[in-house]
Amino acid sequence: MAHVRRTADEVTGDRQVPLAVKIAPDLSDEDVLAVADMALDLGLAAVIATNTTISREGLRSTPAQVEACGAGGLSGAPLIERSTEVVRLLRGVVGERLTLIGVGGISTPEDARARIDAGADLVQVYSGLIYGGPSLAPQVC
Repeated sequence: MAHVRRTADEVTGDRQVPLAVKIAPDLSDEDVLAVADMALDLGLAAVIATNTTISREGLRSTPAQVEACGAGGLSGAPLIERSTEVVRLLRGVVGERLTLIGVGGISTPEDARARIDAGADLVQVYSGLIYGGPSLAPQVC
């Protein structure tokens, strides 16, 4: 049985598909600004700020406990401050030309409000939903 690949135009019927890029909180401010410029140049619809971090700064766990857990992206509360800063940086460059989606450590209405105040148009809840369960969505709203 032959596998048939379809082009993006065939799938979308020549409609434009909104494309977003999700960036890491570990980027320097200079790199965040470069991503903003690139997103505008490419005509992207949105930037999602931010993904997980590889940083382990500010954790309550001992270095030995962190080491035992192994490498990988960290999500949730440790991202709150940097994610908010990244949204603020992006909004300052892109103005209203891009949708910004704030992500990272949102588990309370105050977290969501802080991200919106920083310039996010939308917020995404992930770790908060895991820990808070489905009732978190109406609480945050």
